[in-house]
Amino acid sequence: MKSANYLNIIADQLHPYMAFAFPTGNGIFQQDNAPCHKVRIVLEWFEEHTDEFHLMSWPPNSPGLNPMEHILDVTELQLRAQTPPCPNISTLRDRCLDIWYNLSPVMYQTLVASMSRRVASVLKAKGGPMLY
Repeated sequence: MKSANYLNIIADQLHPYMAFAFPTGNGIFQQDNAPCHKVRIVLEWFEEHTDEFHLMSWPPNSPGLNPMEHILDVTELQLRAQTPPCPNISTLRDRCLDIWYNLSPVMYQTLVASMSRRVASVLKAKGGPMLY
């Protein structure tokens, strides 16, 4: 049943976004190879839609390659430093958006500039977990 839920998320949420963002079919989807992303029904869906976008080959267990993971770490650190804690989901959302919109451009530049080192780490680990 879980795989059907993932398929619904892809079909109902991802697909319309990808069609909008990449109307000429040149989009590339990067996923983290979590077991739920690699179930047969999900992989078959991606195969059926290769004319619309491509599924990027990605080494498993490599969150260090995804700059978003580092942005989420920074967001979490900033949230935890705030007092008082978020009293409700609405406040949490507002605080997350405030952090997101105020992230330094230097942080983004640093993350992009570090990608070659990250890729070198994955290659050195032969696609396995890396210490980045």
